[in-house]
Amino acid sequence: MSVEKFKSRRVVIFIAALIITFCAGFGYSWSILQSAIMQLHPEWAASAIAITYTLQVSLSCLGPIPLSPIITRLSVRGNIIVGGILYGVGLFLCQFATSLPMLYIFYGVCAGLGVAFIYPQMMSYSLKVLPDKGSLASGFMAAAYGSGAVIWAPVANSMIGSLSLSKTFMILGIIYLVCIILFSFLLSDIPAGYVESYQSAAKSDEGPAKKAPKDYTRGEMVKTATCWIMLAGFSLALTSGMLAISQAKGIVENTAGGSLAANAALCVSVITLFNTIGRLVWGTVSTKTGIYNVMIILCAIAAVSMAALAFIPSGVGIVVFLALAASCFGGFATLLTPMTADFFGFKNLTVNFGFMYIAFAVASLIGPRLATSLVKVTGEGEQAVYSYSQAYIVGAVLSVVGVVLAVVIKGLYNKKQKEA
Repeated sequence: MSVEKFKSRRVVIFIAALIITFCAGFGYSWSILQSAIMQLHPEWAASAIAITYTLQVSLSCLGPIPLSPIITRLSVRGNIIVGGILYGVGLFLCQFATSLPMLYIFYGVCAGLGVAFIYPQMMSYSLKVLPDKGSLASGFMAAAYGSGAVIWAPVANSMIGSLSLSKTFMILGIIYLVCIILFSFLLSDIPAGYVESYQSAAKSDEGPAKKAPKDYTRGEMVKTATCWIMLAGFSLALTSGMLAISQAKGIVENTAGGSLAANAALCVSVITLFNTIGRLVWGTVSTKTGIYNVMIILCAIAAVSMAALAFIPSGVGIVVFLALAASCFGGFATLLTPMTADFFGFKNLTVNFGFMYIAFAVASLIGPRLATSLVKVTGEGEQAVYSYSQAYIVGAVLSVVGVVLAVVIKGLYNKKQKEA
């Protein structure tokens, strides 16, 4: 496809990518599924069930690394078709899961690898489709991914209640399989010279736009200190939000009390909505204040949210600060793609972002485990009292370290710009 034709179709292409990413965002509804699985299989330990989500997120994040030879050979449409098949079929097969290993394979491995082909591809693709929109394009794509749970969580909860968990997996698996493959046919590979045409045309009031960054291969990127500092910074920054999103339903049910606990599913929708709002709001704010300043701000807000939760025994404050932490998580999701492009270029962005996406895997390993391992339970049955204070304090400390690393990353970027 020619550059001019691609430009004329880029809005349609971007919308198709948004819909595909929206379907792949069902994973953020995990807390709804976990509660249903625990009710269906009370003999399974909560921590063992939580491994399913950790496995799914870890493979979706780490998968692009070993899969990079396949990802780079396939067209963008080919990647999405493969991902859609793995994702849809994985969820469909979950209806037959009668043991934890089966659940791990179908939801964790199969669906997780499906997302590995879809989400990193769509995040880097969005920045290339709208290279003149920068973090705003990344913000909308990240919002589509996060908003999946806002819609899918109440839908899944309703389906589980009226049908069953197995039928919910079956129906949603079919829906995602069909939608992802269908909209993949509206995607096209980025034509040579397209991104460069916007870079060369970009002007500011002060003169020409900044010089395009050097294009690093993944091998060159991992040899830089910047790569590992970014990876550490985002891993720590994302942990608090991952804790809030993945364990929202259990935390609200166990600690909020009253009508909030009785309507935990609705609270989960509110919390995941803030994850989506954070992607849109912070993506927009970053176009004005800069993505590096926003990262520092978000780390500070996440630290305050976790610290506040440690001292709130019950009530609406729990939902408020979980939602605030979730909004920070959403904000971080909009920053990683443009930062990777800033430091390592556009040419190999899909593969490079796939590597940097490891940060989400690290956060998925730490966040849920903090909640399930550090929770304190006193009493039994209906008299049981839950406390997640230790988990919140650890989350706050990690976010503070994230602030420090965010400042370092900003300094590295400023130094890079001076040397350009």
